[in-house]
Amino acid sequence: RFEGLAIGVRLEGLTVRVPATGGPTMDARVNEVFFRMKLLPLLFRRVEISAARVRNAWVTMLDQGVAAPAERGSSAGGAGAAQAALLLPRLEFENLNVRTRDPLGGGSELKGVSGHTEIAGALGAPSAIRISARAESLFWKPSAREVDVALPAPFVLDAALEAKGRERELRVTRGSVTLGPLESALDGTLRFVEDGPRPDVRVDLKLRGKPQEIRSGDRAWKALAAKSPAAWNGTASWDLAASGSASALAMGGTVTVKPLSIKAGANEFALDRLEAVFTSHPDRTFTGNAKGEGSGVALTVEAEGSMAPGGATSGVLLVRAPAARLNGLVPNAPSWKSGDLECRATFELRPPAEPRVRWVVKGKGINGTVQGLARPLRGLEFHVEGNEISADVRSLRLSVGSTTANVTGTLVQGKPLGTGTFRIALDRLIAEEWAPTAGGAAPAKPAANAAPPPPVPLRSFDAAVEIGELRSGGMRVKNLTAPVRFDGTNVAVAPIRGAIGTGTLEGALDLRSLLASPRYSLHLDVKRAPVEEVASGTLPFKSAISGLLSGVVDLSGPGFPGPQAGDSLVGSLNGTVEQGKILPSPTLSKLTGSLGLAEQRDVAFQTLTHSLRIAAGRLMLDRIHCDMGADLAEMTGSVGLDRSLDLSLLLRLAPSRFQGGGTLREIARLARDEQGRVPIEVKIGGSDRAPTVSIAPGRALEIMGKQLREKLGSELTGRLTGGAKSGQPADSGRAAPSETADSGASDPLKKGREALKRLLGK
Repeated sequence: RFEGLAIGVRLEGLTVRVPATGGPTMDARVNEVFFRMKLLPLLFRRVEISAARVRNAWVTMLDQGVAAPAERGSSAGGAGAAQAALLLPRLEFENLNVRTRDPLGGGSELKGVSGHTEIAGALGAPSAIRISARAESLFWKPSAREVDVALPAPFVLDAALEAKGRERELRVTRGSVTLGPLESALDGTLRFVEDGPRPDVRVDLKLRGKPQEIRSGDRAWKALAAKSPAAWNGTASWDLAASGSASALAMGGTVTVKPLSIKAGANEFALDRLEAVFTSHPDRTFTGNAKGEGSGVALTVEAEGSMAPGGATSGVLLVRAPAARLNGLVPNAPSWKSGDLECRATFELRPPAEPRVRWVVKGKGINGTVQGLARPLRGLEFHVEGNEISADVRSLRLSVGSTTANVTGTLVQGKPLGTGTFRIALDRLIAEEWAPTAGGAAPAKPAANAAPPPPVPLRSFDAAVEIGELRSGGMRVKNLTAPVRFDGTNVAVAPIRGAIGTGTLEGALDLRSLLASPRYSLHLDVKRAPVEEVASGTLPFKSAISGLLSGVVDLSGPGFPGPQAGDSLVGSLNGTVEQGKILPSPTLSKLTGSLGLAEQRDVAFQTLTHSLRIAAGRLMLDRIHCDMGADLAEMTGSVGLDRSLDLSLLLRLAPSRFQGGGTLREIARLARDEQGRVPIEVKIGGSDRAPTVSIAPGRALEIMGKQLREKLGSELTGRLTGGAKSGQPADSGRAAPSETADSGASDPLKKGREALKRLLGK
């Protein structure tokens, strides 16, 4: 519209692309543009805009590479053509979003920019400039593959420059820059020159920040501080400068924080001074370094290179610190009490290639606690070298409980996790030191917002494990070797080989769902191994015998193998025990007492064959046969985890067990089986601490009756055929045969029954 000698223009939905074809250097979309231009000054080659406003704009500035500078006067108007003067006394802007991108996709972005500028005189040679602008958020993007990094916000610029002294030179009369909670004073000059191939602006500006407090709890730092649970605060100051041509600036400065205090739980320390110095040149090369020290921590960073897109940067990082300074800085990390750490890293950045890093980490004399280990870790020493692809564990030594471990190997990084190959040597391993404490209080229920436990840092690994001595319960295995394979969920250990007593042990162990609800399967082949050791190391049942076991053990259950297994344990045990003894126990004492045998501390045997099962919290005795030389025994039944007994025992005892006269002597004489042994059936109940023993007469009565009938028949035959003396008549004054037979039969049967009654209490 026209107002007097001015024209007002409003544009909506404007899009601008420069250049129109090819790769753009600017791509803009503007919801609303308004400007009012005076008409009369156009006659004098002056473009004078009396009012201008931009609302809701999105502008992307793209660096397509350095273009050759246009010679002054080479415009469409012809060589030496006079330039039209442009006056823009005031520009208002609201909700501008400005993004810059270099050829590698890196750059910065300001969102929600609002404010205004005031310029006195022509844009090419102003006599005064005033600017007031505020950006609600500020981001930096290192490269196309990296995510945006939120910087402290808001960003606020308030400055005024006026011509003073030299021609075309403007000096800052009022200037302040605010970045989040950081406030800086702006000072210096801008000089507009035309002595080159094209107009230029020479810059000589300084940005100074007086000492001011910075805190991790401030809203502006939350995005950066969220990476660590530690809280920090310090007093920062800075002195920055920029000089030279606006298109090729040289910059430099110093940033100092003293002190920088860090608190992470009980870990509190301070760096007395942290200082960073950098210098850049018009060709965009730079050098920089940072140093910090305090509370035993020494930090040094040095870097040099080019800030141009694709430019190379190299540097070195060196950190030395007490291990305790790491406590609480990373979630779910170990807690160290003593020891020292050193890290040295060299790096090279050459975008768009991946960064190249070579690092060495060493630790010495480190003691502390690690999640998942019930006992503290002692004497940790390590030397690990690596790069962005792999790591080489040159040496690692540590002690936990009674175990000292030495580890070497390699790690290969991967996404999301890597793989590893190790060689692990343990001098000894006591299983009870790695198992949860028996009878301990139940772990507290984690809070709803509690951090999850740290993941295993490897997707998979394999290791050759050597253990000088393994102890589990009363079992002791020496010189154990076992390849271990972890696939991210399950662990396979096979083949396991070791020596136990005078025998050997071989087998395999599978652990399923290691990180969720672990469950194990254990297979062992043992040869002439101490049976009481094998039982005490793998079963929740105490062995009642000693001797040399040869056989197979198969067990499975929740958790990890060991004598602490509960009702969910299942398995089988089959084999033979040689040269053993039935160990002293309340059950043995009760049994020998009930039989009236001489009291013995133990009972030796030559061989014992067994077939056992475990299920529902009970040890099932499908078959046990024991050869004690002169005596034999067979047993079936079960023993419970609750120590309850439900056993059926068949003893076949030698008659020599029953010395002297009386009842036992009578049974031994009358109740012998085909092999001349005395069979006795016994029921054992109660518990192993208070057993009950009862003797069943069935087998003995059956044998006694058979023998008595045979004896009776023999006596009758003798009386009938050859019982009379020579020369005497068969019908002399003796009793009738039937009468004699009845008398002879009733007497031994009566004695046998009475003997059994006295023995059995019936």
